[in-house]
Amino acid sequence: MRVRSTLMTVAAAALLCVLPVAPAHAEGVQTLTGPATGDAEVYLTYVDCDDLFSPGTAPASRLNLGPFEAPMGRRSLGLVPGSAGTASGPVVWFDSLAAVQSSFSVASTGGSTGVSYVVVVTPDTPAGAAWLARAPLSASPGGWSRVSTSEIAYEWTLVDLATHASVQSGGTATTAAFTAAHGDGKGLVVSGFGCDGGAFNLDAVQGGGSTFDFEGVSLDTTISAGRHQAAAGDTITLTGRVTDAHARVTGDPLVLESRAPGGAWQATGAPVLADADGLVAVDVPVTETTEFRWHRPESQYADEGWSGTVTVTVEAGADPGTPTDKPTDQPSEQPTP
Repeated sequence: MRVRSTLMTVAAAALLCVLPVAPAHAEGVQTLTGPATGDAEVYLTYVDCDDLFSPGTAPASRLNLGPFEAPMGRRSLGLVPGSAGTASGPVVWFDSLAAVQSSFSVASTGGSTGVSYVVVVTPDTPAGAAWLARAPLSASPGGWSRVSTSEIAYEWTLVDLATHASVQSGGTATTAAFTAAHGDGKGLVVSGFGCDGGAFNLDAVQGGGSTFDFEGVSLDTTISAGRHQAAAGDTITLTGRVTDAHARVTGDPLVLESRAPGGAWQATGAPVLADADGLVAVDVPVTETTEFRWHRPESQYADEGWSGTVTVTVEAGADPGTPTDKPTDQPSEQPTP
C-alpha cells in the first residue's frame, strides 16, 4: 500500500481543496503568474486552522507589487481569506521526513497568524494510523518573514485514520528530532496563513527541489485608427485593446501618446478607461501627419507596455471625413519611450 494513497484518503477534504494545479513536476526556479504551480508535488492549498480534517474556505488571490519589496523579483501573490479560521499556503509531498524542505516568505501589513501541519507514516506507526503534527505560526507586521518547517517545533499525535481520533501523544519535536526518535517516512507538510482573516502575501515558495517566484502576467496592447489619411482639422477615432496570453480582454486603462514622425513621444491626455467590452476609444483632431501609440501604465499585476504605432497622414486637399483606408490593428511592441 502506498503511503500517499492512505494520506490522500484521510486528508482529501482539506488537501484536495487546492488552488489551480496541473499534474506536472519541475525543478529549479519557476516563475508563476497566478496561484497554480503546475507541480503535482508542491502546490497551494487551504486548510482549517484547528483541524486538518475539517473543510476550509477558499481564498481569493491576486498579484501585488507590495506590500513591501518582494523577496524575489518585483511581485508576490496576495491571498485574501474567505473567512477567519482558514490557512492558505503551500503543501509539499515528501518521500523522506528527514530530508523534507518546505519554506516560504510571508508578509502582511498588520501581521498574520497561521498554522503548519505534518502527516507522516513512520516505521513504528501501527497499521491504520498516522502521525499528525500541528504548530501555530505568526508573521510580524512591517516586512517579510521567512518560514521554514524544518525549524518548527510541532505537537505530534498518533491518529486513527478511519476515525481521526487521537491514539497517542508524541510530544513536542522538530521534524528532525521526530525522525531520530521514530524513523523516517513519507507524507506531506502543509503550512499557511490567514487564520485571523486578514490578507497576506506569499513569495519564494520552496519545496520538492523547486522555488516558485510570483511575477506579473504578460499582456498585449493593440491600436487601431478609423482611417490613416485625413485633411488638416479632421478628427480621427483611435481605439485600443489589452488582452492576456489567452486572448482575453483585460480592460486596462490606456494613455494615448503622439509625435511628429521621428520626434519625441508625448502623452496627449489622461488615462482613458475601457468600455464594457474592454475597448478604449478617443477622438483626436489632427493638423499634421502624426504617429500614435497607446501606453499601458504599470499595474499591480503587469509591467507597463506599449502598442505598435499607427500613422495618420495629413495631405493637402484630402476630402475631410472620407475614409481612405480600412482600420488596422497594430500589435504590441516595446519601443523605447
